[in-house]
Amino acid sequence: MFTNTVAKESPITKLAEKAFPIVHRSHARFARPMAMPAGLVVAALALLTYLLPTAEAQITSVATNVPGIAIPNAPPRDFDPVTAPDSLLALYGFPPRPDAAMQPEAHDSWARAMRSSSARITPHLEQTNVYHGPKRTGNSSGTSLNWSGSVDFGGANSYNHTNSFYYLIADYVVPTAIQAYGACTGGWDYSSSWIGIDGDGSNDVLQAGTESDAYCSGGSNSSYYSAWIEWFPFSETRITNFPVAPGDDLFIEVWNTSSTQGYAYLFNYRTNQSVSLSLTPPAGTSLIGNSAEWVVERPSVGGGLATLTNYVWDFFANCYAYTWSGVSYTPGTTSATQLTMLDNSSKPISYPTLLGTNAIWFRDEGSAY
Repeated sequence: MFTNTVAKESPITKLAEKAFPIVHRSHARFARPMAMPAGLVVAALALLTYLLPTAEAQITSVATNVPGIAIPNAPPRDFDPVTAPDSLLALYGFPPRPDAAMQPEAHDSWARAMRSSSARITPHLEQTNVYHGPKRTGNSSGTSLNWSGSVDFGGANSYNHTNSFYYLIADYVVPTAIQAYGACTGGWDYSSSWIGIDGDGSNDVLQAGTESDAYCSGGSNSSYYSAWIEWFPFSETRITNFPVAPGDDLFIEVWNTSSTQGYAYLFNYRTNQSVSLSLTPPAGTSLIGNSAEWVVERPSVGGGLATLTNYVWDFFANCYAYTWSGVSYTPGTTSATQLTMLDNSSKPISYPTLLGTNAIWFRDEGSAY
């Protein structure tokens, strides 16, 4: 069963009790009202989803200290996302469920993460000066100055509920961060592993992932790891109380419900912790849903592209993306593009290798290695 560290009583439960007063109302001789039975709460919530469509917008999230980011309401303590209806998954900030018949591996990956999570944290957020922007084209086909990875295209030219991407998932292993062998740059090197929607042929990116950064100066060495979310052109926002470490296996899903409403769900198998966040973009920015990607990136820091961390290797599995009409894509789909990252001298430093159709093995080389 699911537990959380956010709230003891959901606002949705309160709404259910108001909507079904015959269940909640006490006899006049009692000083306090009787609690609504748990089974009736669940039934009431399910019915409310269909009868009160405007209620969701009123109660789905709580604002945070970071612009554009909110926290979806926590589920009841006995909530089981694996067996819950899709309507309640949405109300409680759980990611969309892949179809078990159409894509059993994707569904199993999702169900395993939902079943394994024992606590949803209340995130502590810290906005940074790190940016994970759209793909910067390299000097030849299949290359980029900031991305390495796999990009799928659904065919959307504007946001729609047909061929715009709806959601995508992946399991991946957090890599180890060091600087290039024999190098000491005198500062920080950066690498980020993430999944996202938009950014190749569009000016925004809705994304979530982790950073693995390495420092070397004057004989002093250190590393830094953090989970983060971002809807570019906003900068990266770190989740400082969601610990990640080299070798951790993460499940991440990113999705949207409109061109200006996105979500991210991250789960760490080592800690059994999850976090769910609601995102809106900066004013004037909206999602197209034209591309979905699985990426290892060197981000922009201080106005320029960072030196890439020697992450050695990074493994992504169970990589699936879905359009609103239900069409599924993987890194091995014939329409996918595989990108090699170049350094500032236009030499390769990071590249993907497909393992079957839905897994990627990332490796670095050249000046990054």
